[in-house]
Amino acid sequence: MQDSLFLDSETPEANETLDEINAELLRRAVSLPQFKERIFIFGDGPVAATIAVVGESPGLPDIESGKPFMGPAGQMLERILASIGLARRDCFLTNTVKMISNGDEMTADVLNFFTPFLHRELRVVRPSVIISFGNTPTRALLHTKKPISQLRGEFHDYQGMQLMPTFNPAYLLRDPTKKREVWEDMKKVRAQLASQ
Repeated sequence: MQDSLFLDSETPEANETLDEINAELLRRAVSLPQFKERIFIFGDGPVAATIAVVGESPGLPDIESGKPFMGPAGQMLERILASIGLARRDCFLTNTVKMISNGDEMTADVLNFFTPFLHRELRVVRPSVIISFGNTPTRALLHTKKPISQLRGEFHDYQGMQLMPTFNPAYLLRDPTKKREVWEDMKKVRAQLASQ
């Protein structure tokens, strides 16, 4: 799947908008057989948000609203944000992969297609803090193969923005023992926001 289709999506045009990025992504995606007839869920929230939340991919509960982080995982996210005095309306919420998919579909080709659009999206929003939920967005943004368990707990520089990797809300529903670690990560996010 590597061809010029992906190369020029790395370099954003000056002053491009999220709508323009999303339209380009959709136009390119529907021209490829593996993405035809798929449901796409784009980022949601204020364009000038101080904080961006990045997940892996939309889930089935996101279809009805057309917004990311809905359903039980979204409710968990709302509790996580509330624990540090934030609401989802304060954040720009997005996913690395913009289509409803299962774990088997999270191939290198799929990530190679969507990741450049995520980078462009974050350059438009330009949050001071990014919370990266899970391995997929963290690895995509930091260009690493390290697992989330080795990366969480400290900030990493992402193009001048502070990125805090932590466990995905959906993962916390399956393994509640990780909530303490997420809470420790969120306290660091709260302190970072307070220092600005």
